[in-house]
Amino acid sequence: MADRNVGITFRFRRNDSVGTADAESDDNYISDCFVETGDLEALRNSNSPKRIIVGRTGSGKSALIRRLGELEDNVIEVPPQNLSLGYIANSEILNFFETAGVNLDLFYQLLWKHVLTVELLKYKFNINTEEQKRNFLNNLFDTINRDKSKEQAINYLREWGEKFWDETEYRVKELTTKVESELKGSFGAGFSGVKMDASGGKKLTEEQKQEVIQHGRRVVNEIQIKALADVIRLLSDDIFNDSQQLYFITIDGLDEHWVEEKLRYKLIRALIETVKSFQKIKSVKVIVSIRLDLLNRVINATRDAGFQEEKYESLYLKLKWSHQQLEDLLDKRIGKLVRSQYTTRPVKLKELFPTKIGRTSFLDYLFERTFLRPRDAILFVNACLENAENKNTVTAQIISNSEGEYSKKRLISLQEEWGATYPSIGKYIKILEKKPWKFKLSSISKESIESIFYNDFSFDLDSNDIVIQAASDFILNNKGTLHSFLQILFDVFYQVGLVGIKPDATSKTFWSFHSNDGPSPGSVKPNSVAYVHSTFWRSLGIQIGD
Repeated sequence: MADRNVGITFRFRRNDSVGTADAESDDNYISDCFVETGDLEALRNSNSPKRIIVGRTGSGKSALIRRLGELEDNVIEVPPQNLSLGYIANSEILNFFETAGVNLDLFYQLLWKHVLTVELLKYKFNINTEEQKRNFLNNLFDTINRDKSKEQAINYLREWGEKFWDETEYRVKELTTKVESELKGSFGAGFSGVKMDASGGKKLTEEQKQEVIQHGRRVVNEIQIKALADVIRLLSDDIFNDSQQLYFITIDGLDEHWVEEKLRYKLIRALIETVKSFQKIKSVKVIVSIRLDLLNRVINATRDAGFQEEKYESLYLKLKWSHQQLEDLLDKRIGKLVRSQYTTRPVKLKELFPTKIGRTSFLDYLFERTFLRPRDAILFVNACLENAENKNTVTAQIISNSEGEYSKKRLISLQEEWGATYPSIGKYIKILEKKPWKFKLSSISKESIESIFYNDFSFDLDSNDIVIQAASDFILNNKGTLHSFLQILFDVFYQVGLVGIKPDATSKTFWSFHSNDGPSPGSVKPNSVAYVHSTFWRSLGIQIGD
């Protein structure tokens, strides 16, 4: 053991770590230890369509945005929390039209286009004084070639120009109030007794609903959508037209609670459409970070008849990490920890950890207990360092002692990550407890399913958890077969990363975090084999054998 760290005369101290789980509080490491995987290069390239960062929690989305802000001169951050969109959620008039069936997607796109346009202009012209505010539009228009095709854009800027300098939330409220007024004013005397709120929308007759939808559709289509399209062209042609001077707008934190859930999905869908439309401005790149599970929920909640998911694929920057990239990341972090506290000699992870754990190399052992994302790897190493106080290396015994707590925390984290999509996942995970590390689906009996579901909680017939719905149908209503239920259950386990699936003897084992190329539903049979991910062996009491 001593041969691996010749010349290193230190011992790990209490609270030593190689960084934190989130980029926002990882100041000591994130800049010095950043590993370029090719993703940052794609974001910085204005010609690359990649501008929606998609990844699971802990895969490095926020770190990418933060690093972009450190390297580029013109980066505008737009936190969704600052938009104060609760005003929209609480709008009685908008709720009335939504409930009646009016599609307000164009309005939500208008909102984003308006916000992003204003943020760009405020940043570009750096207005600081009242005089500059008064002269801004006149100076701007003097530089624009005033052809007729841009007249609507200029009128739009004139109308809203004096409000550009208000706080974002006031601009959002102002625009929403204008739309509310136009929607409300579109009705005649026949609706004088109708209450303009969600309850009123529910009480409409079918004839009234059709009239409301007709009025609402006309108003939404007329609310300066064409003008804003012209504004985007004006921005591209006359204002942000220097290919050597790039501007970036970054939007992170969409998974946080910034507006009520149902509206959040519609606003995120509208944001994706807006990002797509802003591609026309070649020297401006709007970059959005979104968790994979949230993106899936948005698409499912807002899917309409004309929706084509492949239209957005070119925008997605899907984060993936190789073993080598994760090793480079850990080497940089271990090197910084040791260099800053103990020695100036470069030190790598392999020098401080055992070569092997049993018959497996330590690095393979570590990466097998991650979803191949930075957060997992960092937290695994931190768990080991926490138990290595006063030691100069991390032993196999220390790793074994640390793994149980790491496994427990990762299981809790998985439930938190996917809880919005599968609210009861923490309960039906019990199906995997004390199972062998690999098993055929046919080894799970109906009696074992019934025992877990009856003993652990009562059925919630109104649950929006797909597994609970399937279990209710199968166990209570005798709908479907055991295998059809297991297909749904293990599809969820597969999606969240709890298990890998090997459909048959000749196919590979699929893991959701390796690629999007998963097993087709029809290929999963009773003889298909499930492999419990080794991250969760300790927390689930998995039986390990050959």
